[in-house]
Amino acid sequence: MKRLSILVVVMIVALAATSMAMAETIVVWDREVQTEETVALFNAKMEAEGSSKRAEFQLVPYEQQTQLFLAALAAGNAPDVISLDIILHPYFNSIGAFLDITDRIEALEYRSALPEGMLHLGEVDGRYYGIPYTVDLSGLVWNKTLFREAGLDPERPPQTWDELIEYAQLLTKDADNDGETDQYGFGIVGSSAGWQMFGFMPVVWSFGGNLLNADGTEVLIDSPESIAALQMWVDLIHKYKVAPVNSATWQYSDVYNGFVTERVAMMLSGNYNIITFQDDAPDLDFGITFIPRAEHGEHASFSGGNLMAISRDTKQADLAWEFVEFAMSEDIQVEVWAQSGALPVRTDLFDNKYFAQDPRFAVFADILEVARAPYSTKYNELYAPMLTAMQRAMMGEISPEQAYQDAAKDMKRALQY
Repeated sequence: MKRLSILVVVMIVALAATSMAMAETIVVWDREVQTEETVALFNAKMEAEGSSKRAEFQLVPYEQQTQLFLAALAAGNAPDVISLDIILHPYFNSIGAFLDITDRIEALEYRSALPEGMLHLGEVDGRYYGIPYTVDLSGLVWNKTLFREAGLDPERPPQTWDELIEYAQLLTKDADNDGETDQYGFGIVGSSAGWQMFGFMPVVWSFGGNLLNADGTEVLIDSPESIAALQMWVDLIHKYKVAPVNSATWQYSDVYNGFVTERVAMMLSGNYNIITFQDDAPDLDFGITFIPRAEHGEHASFSGGNLMAISRDTKQADLAWEFVEFAMSEDIQVEVWAQSGALPVRTDLFDNKYFAQDPRFAVFADILEVARAPYSTKYNELYAPMLTAMQRAMMGEISPEQAYQDAAKDMKRALQY
């Protein structure tokens, strides 16, 4: 009996030790592989400091983020920290998925260097439930060699859509006179819902239009300004013929490959392409600038990326925040993200040794100032109506006006559920 009691005590102590060890560990989810390196560096730092604190990483594919996180919340075992697509935060905030980290954010010494537009996507009633962690911005890239060949100034990209049309006409060529276009002035991604948002919403904004009102409760895509933007998009294909007639079926890879092989002279792109262009086409002479604006409009960019949040299920809020602060540090934002060609989300870190090697990165510091994203708790439900309507207009089946009127009806129904 005495031996049994001792065994029980040993088991209890072992279980307590295991529980304590587990209590020192947090789970981190992200769609970005770089966060695995961040977790490894965090653990190395903890070990070097003699701490038992640890983080465990789980890579969650973009397409599965929503379903897996919802399932984890329902089961009460959500990760302690999650880095989630910025446009999904309003929905998850609406179901109370995250802890309020307002006071922690406001106490940061670099608080003023956090993009306000991104913070807004994680905000509810003046309180913050997510912090900007990564950022993707849309801009225009142009091929300087093709500009020279067309008699255009390679250092002067188009600033307005009228200028882009003018340049694109000079850059569209049938080199062998066989009746087939060999080089297009502009490439359009027509078959990706995500790219309709990332690439085309800044066009709508530049015309003074919008997808939704500020709080995401009213559909505005059928406004005259939004329709004018889509009309210009369709005209690039059918009136000016500077983009492929089958643009509605083009994936991003089609446009990208066209640009790196110099069959497309201009395209909308993201900051991450600075590195991929250099890897895939080392001799490509290209520049990056703002997405053109309407004649009397303003430049705009889509602010993509991730907000990092602490889930409501965590039992380790302080440790979770310690990891968040580490992920936001210069060691990570510069030595992990900037080194890999991504923008640090903190504007005070744009001036770093990696970006100093390529001045094209500096453009995005200015682009960030005009970047934004739609605020909606039903963002995913708006994808399909938007894409279907735009594709039909690009294929010439219906007018841009009819396309956006149809899309607006479907979007309004989505917002009611």
